[in-house]
Amino acid sequence: MQTKLTNILQAQFNKTIEDCTNEELYTGLLMLVKNLSNDRKPTSTPRKLYYISAEFLIGKLLSNNLINLGIYDEIKTLLADNGKNLSDIEEIELEPSLGNGGLGRLAACFLDSIATLNLSGDGVGLNYHFGLFKQKFENHLQKEEKNPWITDKSWLNDTNIGFDVEFNGFTVHPNYMILMY
Repeated sequence: MQTKLTNILQAQFNKTIEDCTNEELYTGLLMLVKNLSNDRKPTSTPRKLYYISAEFLIGKLLSNNLINLGIYDEIKTLLADNGKNLSDIEEIELEPSLGNGGLGRLAACFLDSIATLNLSGDGVGLNYHFGLFKQKFENHLQKEEKNPWITDKSWLNDTNIGFDVEFNGFTVHPNYMILMY
């Protein structure tokens, strides 16, 4: 894992693990996880499960993906050996906020089980560009704000596939995006 992460950081930032900022390490780990996930052989079965939900309260994904790939402890040790703390790097990840309650968390648990067991399945939902909302408290009152979780470096991968959708006299052409989970 050290060689793979080192190569990514060298190519992206021309730096070693020790010299990278936590933000650069987050980006490098994101790329590493995506590469390793793409290398996994998909389960080949004649059936595929699609879990359709309006919300997926998935939480932050870096640690979850490192655990599912079986490399969490190795990465934590590698970073510690280079003076870095994985917990600090995990805090950089933005919260997707694709749900606001029990049904969103239940849907996320199903997706987590599918990924952990390497089953053939996908979660299907709406892509909220700003999440549902970011909750803050001011003067003891709840205040909702936009939650811009989709950035150039996020868990979403654009497939360049889109379909026209007509609704009430309007036509939109949404892109099909895959959320690396």
